[in-house]
Amino acid sequence: MKRLVTLVVVGIISAASVACQGATGLSDQDKAAIRKVVDDTTKMMTAPKPDFAPYVAMYYTEDATILTSNMPAVKGRAAIQGMFESFPRLSEFKPDIVDLDGRGDLAYVRGNYTLTMTPPGAPPVTDTGKYVEVWKKGADGAWKASYDSFTSDLPVPGLMIPTGGAAAGASAEIKKLGDLVGRWQMDGTYKPDPKTPAGPVALTLACQWFASGTELVCTYGGTMLGRPMQSVDVYSYDPKTKTYSDYNVASPGGVDLAKVTIEPGTWNHLSDATVNGKPAKTRLALTSMTPAGGSWKSEMSVAGGSWAVTGEGKYTKAK
Repeated sequence: MKRLVTLVVVGIISAASVACQGATGLSDQDKAAIRKVVDDTTKMMTAPKPDFAPYVAMYYTEDATILTSNMPAVKGRAAIQGMFESFPRLSEFKPDIVDLDGRGDLAYVRGNYTLTMTPPGAPPVTDTGKYVEVWKKGADGAWKASYDSFTSDLPVPGLMIPTGGAAAGASAEIKKLGDLVGRWQMDGTYKPDPKTPAGPVALTLACQWFASGTELVCTYGGTMLGRPMQSVDVYSYDPKTKTYSDYNVASPGGVDLAKVTIEPGTWNHLSDATVNGKPAKTRLALTSMTPAGGSWKSEMSVAGGSWAVTGEGKYTKAK
């Protein structure tokens, strides 16, 4: 009897040991499956004419999220596809997996990357960086990335804007520009013209006094219609004409000069545009403005027609 009990205990311990060993990490088969997805999609990404729809479907889960620098989180396959389609063409992309492990149907991947892209009309640009991903194994046995976070090793390029505070002798009119100083999160929907479908807006707005203390500089960054978007706005006041103006430069392209009227709790921007070869006017209103945030609405009038809403949403003080 004692021997039987001993054998049973040994069997239980052996089974537990096997189970524990199985739970210590991913099988070689699962690791190989993840590496194959990475290899196959890398070839798709660097094709002469890449099709990002099958790439995203193979690499990412339906509800995947990409976290990267200088823009809000990109969520869902449609938004991720739009993000990749907005990038310049990649002539080279080399992911190097440094660490790959996990438990059950979850895995993590840590690695480095090197890429070369060619912006239109510009010489090739090479970038190096690192990434961390969370992968999930689906009911069909396929591994896909659920979270993807990557950052460049290179310093942030571009113009450094000198900033400060409001000028000591700033007039009451100039001081009104201070209502927008700070960081804001803008959300809502937008469409380029009244006849196109609307898409999501997820932007971060940061406004600071220019070094002179008499102009306000605002930078936008994030996604609009599922694509990366950046812009710089310079607000100023002309005491001779007693008017406010907003000079805007946006990426992927466009320059705009708007006339601005500022009233308590409301800023209205009015500018000229062209839609399908026809003259148009656009207006953007910031309303219900408080230190915690407010509302925004954009409208458009084409060829003197009635005003149609092209976008609206909220903006809130960023934490």
